[in-house]
Amino acid sequence: MGGKRVYLDTSAIVKRYVEEEQSDLVDEIYDGAHAGRIEIGFSLWNIGEVAVVLSKYERRGVLEDPKAVFERFVGESRLLSRLGQAEVVPITYGLMSSAVGYVFKHSIYIADALQIASAENFDEFLTFDEELARVARSEGLKVVARAKT
Repeated sequence: MGGKRVYLDTSAIVKRYVEEEQSDLVDEIYDGAHAGRIEIGFSLWNIGEVAVVLSKYERRGVLEDPKAVFERFVGESRLLSRLGQAEVVPITYGLMSSAVGYVFKHSIYIADALQIASAENFDEFLTFDEELARVARSEGLKVVARAKT
């Protein structure tokens, strides 16, 4: 494992595989992971959410083959994991319990609460969701990017 640890929420992961505004920032983080300077992380929950987002992009006509894009995501994640440069945070009872606490404290969706709970042991938290960035910051996470206002 090398360098800083950066947790990626679903919005950040998708920018790696679908060209969007600020995809270049996500690509830099992945390049750092491939070079051994950064360890990325995301939760098991994100894997399912990435599939949902890619499926929505297909329905909107943004993607032609979301399954192929998803397979690239899974393949790259497996490679980085084998290299010790990626961690998939499991959804445990303890993690879910922490997330539920955030739901009640901040009136947020469980998906967002799971992101915050999953990111607690990382140096930085990368999200492009303005509300999630605000709540994560209030919980002491170092947010490295957020949606433009």
